[in-house]
Parts: sequence; C-alpha cells; structure tokens
Amino acid sequence: MSARALAGLFVLTLAGCGGGELDTTTTEFVGGGDAQRPSPDAGSTDAGDPSPLADARRDATGPRPPTPDARDPDPVSDASAPPPPADTGPPPAPDAAAPACAPAGTFDCPIVVDRFPYTDTRDTTSAPSDAADTYVCRPQAQETGPEYVYRVRTPDRGLLSARLDAPPEGGPDIDVHLLDGPAADSCVSRDNLALSRTVEAGDHYVVADTWADADGVEYAGPYTLTITFQPVGDDACALQDLDLEMVWRGCAAGVDCYESPDADGTPRRFLRTPATGPVVREAHLVTVADDFGGGWPGSFTEGIEAHYALSEAATGYHMDRGEPWAPAGEGGSEFGQGSFGGPLPVEDEAFYVNMYWRRPPPPGSRLLIRNPETGAAVVAAGGYETGPGNNAHIGGVTEEIHHALGTGHLSTLQLGFLVDQTLPLGPIDCP
Repeated sequence: MSARALAGLFVLTLAGCGGGELDTTTTEFVGGGDAQRPSPDAGSTDAGDPSPLADARRDATGPRPPTPDARDPDPVSDASAPPPPADTGPPPAPDAAAPACAPAGTFDCPIVVDRFPYTDTRDTTSAPSDAADTYVCRPQAQETGPEYVYRVRTPDRGLLSARLDAPPEGGPDIDVHLLDGPAADSCVSRDNLALSRTVEAGDHYVVADTWADADGVEYAGPYTLTITFQPVGDDACALQDLDLEMVWRGCAAGVDCYESPDADGTPRRFLRTPATGPVVREAHLVTVADDFGGGWPGSFTEGIEAHYALSEAATGYHMDRGEPWAPAGEGGSEFGQGSFGGPLPVEDEAFYVNMYWRRPPPPGSRLLIRNPETGAAVVAAGGYETGPGNNAHIGGVTEEIHHALGTGHLSTLQLGFLVDQTLPLGPIDCP
C-alpha cells in the first residue's frame, strides 16, 4: 500500500549490474488508501533485499597527502665534505588502497578501501577470483562467474548502502554482496542493484560478483563501485540526502522531483529526499499474527477487529482504529496483501510507509515521518508496499502514524531515510 544522510552512512555504489525493475501501472486506490502493486520484470532482481538507499554518491578521491617523516639533524659537520643534497622532503606515502599482495581482488588479497568517498571501475571478465558461487544470504542466486573482493575499513559505526546502476539492455549483470568476513558463508546482505545495512567499526567485505542464469550463462563485464561513509553522530533523527527513483511518468508541480535519462536514454524521475508533500492515509495489511489459515481475508472487514487488537497489543499504541484491509485486485493481490507479497511483522505493519519507488528498499528500512508544523516524528518501516500512483502525493502512511503526528489523509509531511537503521519503530523525540 500505501524513500538523503543516515546517522552513520556508508554507501557503496556499483554501476554495471543488471536486473529487473518494477513495471507498474498508475491507478488510484479506492477503499482505504492508494498504494499500487507493481510486478517485477524478469531478470536477476532480488526482491528480497533491494534497496535504493545509495543512489548517487560518485565522487572519487585522490591519494592521501604525504606524511612528513621526523628527520634528526646530523650533529657532526665536516667543512671539507661536499654539501648534502637538498632536502626535498619525505617520499610520498604509498596509496592506501594499494594492496601489499597480488593479484588484488581475491578473498586472500582484497582491494583495500579505508578512505571515503572511494570510486573504482573494473571488469569482472578479468577478475582474479572465482571462488564464490553462492552466498548464504541469498543461496538461490547463482553467482558462478568471476568476482572482485574489497576490504572496507570503517572507523565508526554507520550505515552501509550499495547501489548497482542498471546497464544497457543485454549488458553485464554484476551483483553486490556485503560480508562480515572473507568468505561467502559470511554474507549478510546481497542485491543486484542496491543494499543498505548498519555496520560497526572495523573491517567489512564487499564482493562484486558475476550472476549466471539457469542455463549457466555468466554475465561478466564492467562495473563502477563507489563507497562513501558517514559516522552515526549524536543526532538519532539524522536523515540521508537521497535521490530516489520513482515510477512516476512525470514530475508534479510543488514536488522536488527531476528527470534524468538512464543508460538507454529513457527518462527517469527522481524525488529528492528528505521530501515534503501530501501523504495519504493507507489501509491495513495482513500480519504474521493474523489467522486466515494461510490465506487472506475475504472482504475489507473480515477479521479486521482482531487485527486491531493484535496491533495494539504488539505495539502498545492505543487509538481507535478504523481503516479496512487493503483492497483486492491491484496487481492481482488479495485483500490485505501488499506488494511485498506475504504477511508483515506486526509492528512493521502498524508503522509502515510506502512511496511509488521504482525499486523498494529492503523490507523494514527505517524512514522518519515528521509533521513540519509541530516537529512530531515517527520512525516507520518501508519496503513492504508501493504507491500512491498520483505523482502529487509523495507517499502514504498508516492511520497509526497519522494519529501520532496529529495529521490525516493528504496532510503535508516530511519523509526521509534515517541514517540510523536500527531505531525502534514508533513515535520518537527529535531535536
């Protein structure tokens, strides 16, 4: 149903990975909200862990400046000796990203990244490693082609985000993986286009691996990886500056939206976030605690009162709820079924937010919803639903969120991706 900086942002951007995009239709919601349910295109899209959270950080950095050496003067002087050569200073410090081993880019000899932003362009057809074929974070995805391995050192706790720009049609398909150790069985997140995860200070491994289809055809080729990092800091409500690709066919007046062509020249629309604009009130989605015998409600109201009670018990948030289930029929959905497909965690459903994002963020991604007039704020869960289709409406939130903010359907709110992706859901005091 009815996603720019997080208090510790660590962003990786890969260009050159393929995969599908959401192919949606624009229809208005009737009966409790106006979210849409797009259907994914064919390809290696990993709908289980997509994300748009790192959409445009492509600044490269040069080598570090030389580090001066301490030079003790010679206490003995010999007038007959020839003058010493002029001191031109210490030799330049070696490039911090240059590994002390070779070939660079394997699990045993990863490419070292310890400064930000960092940009690297390579081609997996010449990658020195082909050790990982599957990863525990997404075992059904076949990554049997060659890969490059990076070791990324973060000085503080922060948020990791990764994005793969779609290549021209028929181009390479490189996927990005985040590991907490130098092995495929240490994978914690994977995506063909974008991922986001909060990380602690220390070493993390990023792998750009080549996807293969069911026939074993490997789609190796060029990619560009960009990595940035922002420490969490003291502001729990800090937001990312993120340009979010939308499904919109145009940009509405009064919305901070712009158009930019993709690799094929097709115009795409991007919403600059944090964004402020009208936000709809969404209907309810079925949760893992709702009992429909493995199915779905048969109407707008079947079992809805029991759902209200479950939600209140799980969240501790008290109010008179009145919205029905999400309507059936949108994209072939059932009553109470969102574009996520399955039932939601109970707390996530009570505080969910949706936007008409072309690729949803990972389910449960933290966004901050704020009433710009009062400063009231709620931490919401994104990635479960898509919409509204109206490009003048920047998103949708549950009746619980509107109630906590003192707002209603189409009230003007601010929506943005939080830097700290570990914040609990629900109302929050922001400075």
